[in-house]
Amino acid sequence: MVAVEPKAAAHQFTVVIDGVETAVHEGVLRCSGGGTVAVVGPGVLEVTRLQHVVVRGGGGGDVRFSRCVYAAAEDCGAASFHRCGAVRADGARGVSVRRCRSADVARAGAVAIRRCAGAARVRGAGELRVGRCREADVGGCADAAVARCRAARADWCGALALGRCGSADVTRCGAVRVDRCRDASVSGCGAVAVRRGKVSVVEVHKPMAPPMYQQAEPVLAAPVEIMSK
Repeated sequence: MVAVEPKAAAHQFTVVIDGVETAVHEGVLRCSGGGTVAVVGPGVLEVTRLQHVVVRGGGGGDVRFSRCVYAAAEDCGAASFHRCGAVRADGARGVSVRRCRSADVARAGAVAIRRCAGAARVRGAGELRVGRCREADVGGCADAAVARCRAARADWCGALALGRCGSADVTRCGAVRVDRCRDASVSGCGAVAVRRGKVSVVEVHKPMAPPMYQQAEPVLAAPVEIMSK
């Protein structure tokens, strides 16, 4: 068992393992297959080697996942994932993902995603950094940077920086900076700065609608291609 301070009881996590729900605020929970759920400090939960696990709440506490097949954090303070399969985070203050197969993040503060073998999808974040993923799909982020991804899509972001991506499709963002992307399309955005690469810029004739993903695409003019070496 892991000793914790009495005040740590305020950080009570709801843990769902393979469909079975358990309340955890102290100690170590050992599961079949060698997986563990352990409170390692006041408001800090570590989850390792589980097949399917969802952690909720925790009174603003932090949760760390490693080597889980599927892991999800809902309404936690901060969530980190390392060497997991598919991961999901919703409503976390901060999210860190490293060397996982895929990531799905929504309603987060600061988000950092590195080396996803599959897709990294983010909807709603303050500061976002994505690097070395096969595919990045981001939307509704205040300040986003995507680098070294094979394919990138961005919609309704404030400031967006793209670096060394294969293909990129950007719509309805504020300030966009493109550096060394092989093929990028930018439409309905504010300022567009290109350092190197091939970028097609499409301007908007009509004012853009409020930032709602369900609305129709704006009416666009003919594309203008910018070549910069």
